[in-house]
Amino acid sequence: MSDRVRNADGRAQSEVCEGGAGRDYHTLVDAVDDGLYQLDADGYFVTVNDAIVERSGYARSELIGEHVSVLLEPATIDRIETEIQRRLTGERETDRIEFVLEAATGEVVACELTISLLVDDGTFRGTAGVVREITDRSGRDRVREQWERRTEQVRRRERCEAILETIDDGVYVLDADRRFTMVNDGFASLARVDRSDLVGRHVSTVFGTEFDALERAHATGEESSAAPFEGTIHRGDGEELVVENRSTVLTSGPLEGERIGVVRDISGRKARERTLEESEQRYRTLAEYFPNGIVTLFDHDLRYTLASGQGFAKIPVEAADLEGRHFRDVWPPETADELEPIFLAALAGTERSVELEYAGREWVVRAVPITDERGDTFAGMTMAQDITVQKDRERYLRDAKAKLEAATEAGAIGTWEWDIEADRMVVGTSFADTFGVDPDAAETGVPLEQFIASIHPADRERVVASVERAVETGGAYEEEYRVRDADGDLRWVVARSSVTYDDAGDPQTFPGALVDITDRKNAEEELKHHKRQLETLFEVLPVGAVVARADGYLVEANETATEIWGGDVFDAEAVSEYDRYTAWWPESGDRVQPDEWTMAQVLRGEEVTEPNVYEIEAVDGTRKIIMEHGMPVRDDDGDVQLGVVTLSDITERREYRRRLETAVSKLEASNERLEQFAYAASHDLQEPLRMVSSYLQLVDSRYRSDLDEEGREFLAFAIDGADRMREMVDGLLEYARVDTRGDPLEPVDLESVFDAVVGDLAVGIDESGAVVTSESLPCVYGDANQLRQVFQNLLSNAITYAGDEPPRIHVSAERHRSEWLLSVQDDGIGIDPADEDQVFEIFQRLHSRDEFDGSGIGLALCKRIVERHGGEIWVDSAPGEGATFSFTLPAVDDDQ
Repeated sequence: MSDRVRNADGRAQSEVCEGGAGRDYHTLVDAVDDGLYQLDADGYFVTVNDAIVERSGYARSELIGEHVSVLLEPATIDRIETEIQRRLTGERETDRIEFVLEAATGEVVACELTISLLVDDGTFRGTAGVVREITDRSGRDRVREQWERRTEQVRRRERCEAILETIDDGVYVLDADRRFTMVNDGFASLARVDRSDLVGRHVSTVFGTEFDALERAHATGEESSAAPFEGTIHRGDGEELVVENRSTVLTSGPLEGERIGVVRDISGRKARERTLEESEQRYRTLAEYFPNGIVTLFDHDLRYTLASGQGFAKIPVEAADLEGRHFRDVWPPETADELEPIFLAALAGTERSVELEYAGREWVVRAVPITDERGDTFAGMTMAQDITVQKDRERYLRDAKAKLEAATEAGAIGTWEWDIEADRMVVGTSFADTFGVDPDAAETGVPLEQFIASIHPADRERVVASVERAVETGGAYEEEYRVRDADGDLRWVVARSSVTYDDAGDPQTFPGALVDITDRKNAEEELKHHKRQLETLFEVLPVGAVVARADGYLVEANETATEIWGGDVFDAEAVSEYDRYTAWWPESGDRVQPDEWTMAQVLRGEEVTEPNVYEIEAVDGTRKIIMEHGMPVRDDDGDVQLGVVTLSDITERREYRRRLETAVSKLEASNERLEQFAYAASHDLQEPLRMVSSYLQLVDSRYRSDLDEEGREFLAFAIDGADRMREMVDGLLEYARVDTRGDPLEPVDLESVFDAVVGDLAVGIDESGAVVTSESLPCVYGDANQLRQVFQNLLSNAITYAGDEPPRIHVSAERHRSEWLLSVQDDGIGIDPADEDQVFEIFQRLHSRDEFDGSGIGLALCKRIVERHGGEIWVDSAPGEGATFSFTLPAVDDDQ
């Protein structure tokens, strides 16, 4: 130090000299009751007197050369440094600074400090201070109270910082100028920038301009407190990271105006979402182009979760009408009754199928269980295929064969702090709600057991063991487990913590953080389910399925595809290698080129909904006819990522169609010849019969009196036989003319037809005492004259076969989708069920002429007319209980 030292006030101080004068100086200083010290410019002790040594409890040698922080708390040091800076700049604010001295024994002493600056030629060299203990009680209590408050604030801050450092999420604080004042290690790790480099930087250097909208909303009072939004962190290494950002501006307290926020890395979740979307898109593509059918998924509540397929074009229900609805709310009761057993069987783990009719078509519905990786059934899937054409062809072929033979013969973050010794768990509101614990009680502390009790029984023992192990070993604690919240719902959480210890090394507290990961777990589980569904669908599809990458590399083929080709031939690595598959175009016989395969078209971005038909040569050399559909799977940018092709073996179907067409052609030719024969025969018999009848009547009129009783009886038989023969010929002629002489089908009002028939039969109705009633009758497509004949024949029969009582006849109508069901009901003598088919055959009678008159052609004619209209006719009856004749006719649309 220089020969002369001046303080900031300009007063001279004597040099501290060597020798006797120095000793006298030290003796004088040590004799003073007040504490005296000198610090160098960096705050390290140069000298202290005995009073400082006595009050601090440290030896002089333990203080000299040590920093002043050994005795003073950081807040006091900050105040002293601020005072020094003010004095160096010519200001002077206080003469004394009150503070608390922390002794080596742990005792705290309330003191006041007077400082002087040591300046040499304008250079700051250090400070000299006088420390005096505050003896009056009020002053001492005031200083101690301030110290205790500051100490508690420091402890709270340290606990808060300890908690913040246990979580992976990034936490940050921005000042009013939106510069970072604090970040935790989690934030620095996410930003890939050192914490020290972040503090003081503007928020835009990390988040860009994402806070501009928030600041405007805050300025106008429209900001939603702590509302999350997706943002991007511009990392120190130049990369970008997608995060979920929550922040709020403090409106009171020492940090008023500052913004506090939490960011969470959601890049993993976004990746899982993209994977899930790709999986679902692939699954939906397969389902949507399921050929000639419908694919659905349903849960244990029998509600549809997905529906798709080309078959929806054939029914009056849209795919969107199914999703989210119970199956009984979608289908008519009779259809639902048939579906329910196979739905329940699938959910019980068994495959079942059923054939049923719906919307005028026939379907085969197959239900299979969808299982997770443990083999547990978590959903069911149905695959419905339209087999109407197949069934129609089977029936038509059987019918054609029968007719041909006859003619020939004649288908949130929560935090906690557990005081281990006191067993008091203090948590925030969100944490308490997650565990179903009273938030008010949790704020002051409850036993750990209350939280343990809310953990799922299957996880509880593992979690308790992990906590005990962390307390015992001091290791880090991290566990994922399930808890039952206040609403009784099951939530997934991840908990992280570390143990803090006292000076003796005993575990003291167990602070930590809890994050709700239910959404992540659900997403992971849903991804597994979708993958399992896709794999199940891929393998159980009744058609072949092949998947290729964008470059043509064949990555997967199901078992059906392998069976169609007769072996695993799907090893091509590019479109150019598709020439190894031998195939021809069936119509031209030309060889199929590599770029003409359906997969090549799909990978070019084409949607092959009109199928390609190829004749292929299988592995064993056999030739087969196959049909292929295809669809590209695109990524978010619209580029083709995968190609999916379905293929079906239609070899038997093509052969079946050829045979069917041949049989139909023969049948049509045979029917035409029969119609020509019936018409010619009936027409040619008319004239001879008229002549026979006329001459018999002439004999009767001229010679009746010349004949005896027996002769007249013979003559009557002959006349009656001729009349009946004429009626039969007339009926046969009318029967033959149904298809050839009928009028075109057009809208017909059945009310008018019915009224005309009742008028025609008025005499018979009156004589029999019949009561004929009718509901409102509809408008149908038909031939008015022929429909009039149907009603007349049915009403005449009802009157004729009435029995002993006056007949009661009722006509009704009921709409069935695209048809009307008409019924004529009587209370007559009835028909034996064994004879219900016979009554519609031509010239077939159930009674003798002595019992009931008639030609035996009326009901056969009704059947021929109804079939010409595309309908069906049948009878329900029993002897003595009347009969109901029912028939269907095509309905007229409401707008016509």
